[in-house]
Amino acid sequence: MTVPAPDSAAEWLLGLAFGPPSLVVSTFVLVNALWAWWSLGRSAVVTATTVFNRSQDRPGRKTLKAGATWRIAVAWTIFYAAASFVTQIWAGSQFSPGQGGGLKELLRWSGIFGALTVAGCFYVTPSQGPRHGDQQWAPYLGMVGGYAFGLIWAVIAFTQRGPEPGDWWVCPAMSCVGALGSALRMRIRARASR
Repeated sequence: MTVPAPDSAAEWLLGLAFGPPSLVVSTFVLVNALWAWWSLGRSAVVTATTVFNRSQDRPGRKTLKAGATWRIAVAWTIFYAAASFVTQIWAGSQFSPGQGGGLKELLRWSGIFGALTVAGCFYVTPSQGPRHGDQQWAPYLGMVGGYAFGLIWAVIAFTQRGPEPGDWWVCPAMSCVGALGSALRMRIRARASR
């Protein structure tokens, strides 16, 4: 008679209690996926409720909404005009000859995502900010953070293969996501502080 090893005994007991390992893993993955989708749906409903609730919005030129929208429009124009020219100088330099779609493409993507950002900022930013913290420049900080993330992504992607015409949307798109994410966060905090 052989004495069973502790590992084989534990494996036998777990198999007896839970079934084969593939069933355990499959059940875990399925339950985890269902929970993730449930959480995503719940978060989407809460976010949609926050974004589309206009009961706290007040029209006026002196509101946080008007100021933040004006600031993001001016900051986007200045920032992306300079960034487009610097990027074009780099793209046309000896380190990166002939890559990209030129200044026209850079300015086009900056203009498209800039218009989306300004319109989205006006729609999402609350009229009154949260009670605590200075949120005057939150969309701008989100824009700069998004630009940094997009720049890192672009450098990594473009060092593996050079940029081609049509590839210069990355930084403006990430800046748009960052600015609107900051405005949404400000709206959520303003709603929670009331």
